[in-house]
Amino acid sequence: MKNCLTANVTKSSRYKMDKIRVLLDAQILNSLDVGWLPKDIILTTNFDYNLYGVKAHRIEFNPLCPTASKMYGVRYALRECDCLWSHDLDAWQNVWFDCPEMKDVGAATYNGHKYNGGSIFWKKSGTDIADEIIHKLEEEEATYEENVLNRVFKDKKNKARVTKLNFDYNVGCSNYRQRWGESDKVVVPPESQGQIKVAHFHPYNRIAWETHALDRCHLGVKGISGRLDALLRAHYTLATELKQSTPVETRIE
Repeated sequence: MKNCLTANVTKSSRYKMDKIRVLLDAQILNSLDVGWLPKDIILTTNFDYNLYGVKAHRIEFNPLCPTASKMYGVRYALRECDCLWSHDLDAWQNVWFDCPEMKDVGAATYNGHKYNGGSIFWKKSGTDIADEIIHKLEEEEATYEENVLNRVFKDKKNKARVTKLNFDYNVGCSNYRQRWGESDKVVVPPESQGQIKVAHFHPYNRIAWETHALDRCHLGVKGISGRLDALLRAHYTLATELKQSTPVETRIE
């Protein structure tokens, strides 16, 4: 399995180049720390990048839909591998995992119904599904990819080929209580509590950080491993205590 990362910086990007480079540096270091080899990390970008043995592959993206950039990265990477994990730059691998049991595509959801495009596993046999998503995005001149992705995944000719994965592979901030609570967790020493596989959040967003690292939702457990906590603190200025005025729930994706 390959670890597929994508970064597309445009004038309308939510993240500018300085933030993207910090995200990339932290993401690649985290991947190496978890156990990936540099040769198994496929990074597609529209700018030059070369760090820790990971060199970017510069490719063309859809100028109308920056959020669809991962799909172009997937199409590129599937030419070079049989199976990959494609994920957002702020979807952090908490512990090592192998490719899950799945059909042609495997994806987690936000709430059991809507597939989340931020963390998806692809086999080469699912290349035609990726191609269909890209075709529809371009044909419809879509500006947001997840709605198109969900339509294609749920289409009657494809739905039996898409495996709905446990929340464990993509625990974000929205619906955090359910996603964390229903996740399959693994205990990896020296941690004493079960760890989710993927924690999806923006580390420089205070509410997101409090949700995953400071138990904002009062579940009695920390959402990320001590290893990932230390790595993110090395790259970002992060709070060490939960603000007393913060509410229990959050609506961040």
